Amino acid sequence: MDKPEDVHTLLLEKINLGEKLIQQMETIKTLDGALKLQRKIKQELLFLQRLQDSKKIKIEQLSCSNLRHLGALVECALRPGVVSVCKTFHVHENKLLVDVIGDEGKTWTKVIARNPKSLSALSSGNASYGARSILDQAEDYLECAKLFPCMYQSPKVVFEFASGIEKNLANRLQSLGIVVKGEVLPDSKPSDDLDDTWNSSDEGEEDCHNGSPPCLQEINQCIEDNPDRSDIDTLNLDVTAMMAYVSNMTNGHCNYVFKQDVLTQQSAWEAERPVKPVLDKLFEGKTLVCCKTAWNDFEKIVNILGGPNEKKRAADLKERMNIFDDDFAGEDDYARQTLKVRGHVRLRSKIIFNFGNRIKALTVSANEGFVRAAMQQGVTYAAFIHESRALTEGKEASATEITL
Repeated sequence: MDKPEDVHTLLLEKINLGEKLIQQMETIKTLDGALKLQRKIKQELLFLQRLQDSKKIKIEQLSCSNLRHLGALVECALRPGVVSVCKTFHVHENKLLVDVIGDEGKTWTKVIARNPKSLSALSSGNASYGARSILDQAEDYLECAKLFPCMYQSPKVVFEFASGIEKNLANRLQSLGIVVKGEVLPDSKPSDDLDDTWNSSDEGEEDCHNGSPPCLQEINQCIEDNPDRSDIDTLNLDVTAMMAYVSNMTNGHCNYVFKQDVLTQQSAWEAERPVKPVLDKLFEGKTLVCCKTAWNDFEKIVNILGGPNEKKRAADLKERMNIFDDDFAGEDDYARQTLKVRGHVRLRSKIIFNFGNRIKALTVSANEGFVRAAMQQGVTYAAFIHESRALTEGKEASATEITL
């Protein structure tokens, strides 16, 4: 493809692909990391548009485009169950980019668009000094997955090959514990010519160890939206969870218009999406625990604000609970010890969630703000997040009952 018209046609095809990818990203623009991925695509598109304005375009310039890899990444990101893309994790002083996180955080996918022969050659040592093979990157992923478990289990690591992968290399990856997706091709003969037209940027500039200083981590949070999916037997109840469980509002008394707008709003939500049945289903067959800080604060709130029925339900709940000292099960890991108390990260929440992490429990809470704020500091928790519900029995006397 040395003819100018052929090169120009290829350029236009790549520009059209870039514009199409931008449009596809609009459908997932609220996905965690989507803006980061969209910026990468726009950078590639801008580079190609500048080439279009130049008088002479070389095929080598088009070969440097990273759009093929980004296109494959967008294809994966559009699949059901994806919760994040382009997540940067830090392992010691190095960083690793996970292309797509799906299955509520339980699966990490790396997208590879390189030439299969080039991948095999690099993995066989046929590369310049210091170049990292796909096998090296597989070990990086597996190590990182162990350090950042979701629901106390290491995420499954999937390598998806958009251009295929040769059989021998696929077998070697599978032996390491990598799930291989993509067309498995016959192994190249030693005499086969190697097509080295791929660019190293095809894998993303952040996916291998590069010695960069750590920056703000973006860690996938493990929020379970479906109670049936949790195989953890112990539930750590936050103050907000216990309040929602004993509230009059969630126990058949949501037909009120309160003087407090926030309570009226919660009542409307409760009528549409009852919380108690969700919690009852989650609690079924599980061991319920909390730390002393959680129980003491909950008890104070109930004694001050709770009505007679809410106090009775709190007493019944205590009979089901196992209450432990805050420091039960030893010290927190380094990341949780150094979690800074600021903004939505309050000391009480830090104590409660860290307690749940130490005993490998699923923390049940309405405090989504803490989970997200902790994530911004690089700390992720196994948590089931439900809607918030306040104690309302004491407010019913001054409220207007809705007659159905």
